[in-house]
Amino acid sequence: MCTSLSLGALDGSKFLARTMDFAFELNGQPTFLPKEYQWISSFDKKTYTTEYAIMGTGAKYGSNYMVADGFNEYGLSAAELYFSHAAKYDEEPTDGKINLVAEEFILWALGNNKSIEDLQKNLNEIRLIESNSGVMGQNQPLHFIFSDATGATYILEPQGNGLVLQEDKVGVMTNTPDYNWHKTNLSNYLGASTTNFGAKKFGDEEIIPLGQNGTFRLPGGYTAVDRFVRTAFIREATETPKDSKQAVNTILHMLDSVTIPRGVNIKEDGEASYTQYQTVLDLTNRIMYFVPYGNRKVYATKMTDELIKNQKEPKEYPISLDQEFEALN
Repeated sequence: MCTSLSLGALDGSKFLARTMDFAFELNGQPTFLPKEYQWISSFDKKTYTTEYAIMGTGAKYGSNYMVADGFNEYGLSAAELYFSHAAKYDEEPTDGKINLVAEEFILWALGNNKSIEDLQKNLNEIRLIESNSGVMGQNQPLHFIFSDATGATYILEPQGNGLVLQEDKVGVMTNTPDYNWHKTNLSNYLGASTTNFGAKKFGDEEIIPLGQNGTFRLPGGYTAVDRFVRTAFIREATETPKDSKQAVNTILHMLDSVTIPRGVNIKEDGEASYTQYQTVLDLTNRIMYFVPYGNRKVYATKMTDELIKNQKEPKEYPISLDQEFEALN
């Protein structure tokens, strides 16, 4: 369970943001991976080398850092979202291609492509394989949202027909069902409005509104369907931020509407699936904003030219998971 959206500000800055909703504790934190970072495919043990630096939410599993969301030095960004009962990967590897398990795909995508245009050209080199050799011991059903420095936003959903990018004109993605289903379902919510309905007569009785009623059609649950509809409406209705600083604040408010408190959504095994963190990726200024569940402080890490040039090893940026406060007296 996750929610993602893209957004632009009036100053031209572009963003991709997401909530990471999961039960398994990912222990992700802001992480920088340098150019020429080498990682080993868990499927065939081949070593691959990134061309471009990456900033994202990373965690080290074995010898590799895995990235669930992030951007590279050219502003291409990505986030992986759960796609249960829908993701269909290749059953067997293809000779001469790069064969990966799904959770490694972002490493390749951000490490070797400058833009969505590059990604479209190079996707044919990749095969996602159905295999339990990945770091989590079981292949993860995933689909992906991408956005680049132009603000273009695309979805990639492995559904047994190869890896194909589809433009996300809504600018939102959640989980199963697929994007086209979610897009069609929006037609059921055209009555949702930011303005109120007026009084109406029933027989000879005039019934007046008791308060804000335009949004009565919006679903309030935490299902992928509800979160998609709610986020699409809020994204469209919210005032466009004037600059990048205001955009971060605006996006975090948007994400709060779909952030899942721990204990609200319990899986069949009794584990709580909740929003482990929120990230807002500034693709123009190359800044990652990170808010963990346990601490509502906003952490920022910037991919500077100096960092790209001089940092030769992966660098983790520790965060506090205990709520911090600013005392006013």
